[in-house]
Amino acid sequence: MSIALVDRLAEAGRALAAALDRNDIAAIEAAAAGFQAATAAVGGAGGWRDTPELKARIRDALADVEAARLRCAYFGDAARRRLEKLATIGANVAAPIAYGRQGRI
Repeated sequence: MSIALVDRLAEAGRALAAALDRNDIAAIEAAAAGFQAATAAVGGAGGWRDTPELKARIRDALADVEAARLRCAYFGDAARRRLEKLATIGANVAAPIAYGRQGRI
């Protein structure tokens, strides 16, 4: 694995977090696609234990990725709460929302 792949993953995580912060759907979709490609590249490379520098870069990249993951979880929960509020006031939404946090019925 190369440091460039890890840097690409970190940048993709930062781009996804920034797009989520801007609340721009087109930017979120583009950043998510870039993040998916970067994740696939890192996942297929292997050899992450090669050097101490590479391990350090991976730790840094994981912090950026975790920031994006937390934003996704937060916005997902916020959307669920809004849908549940709409359901309680009689909007045309099935109540209660069928899926829980784990994606199961």
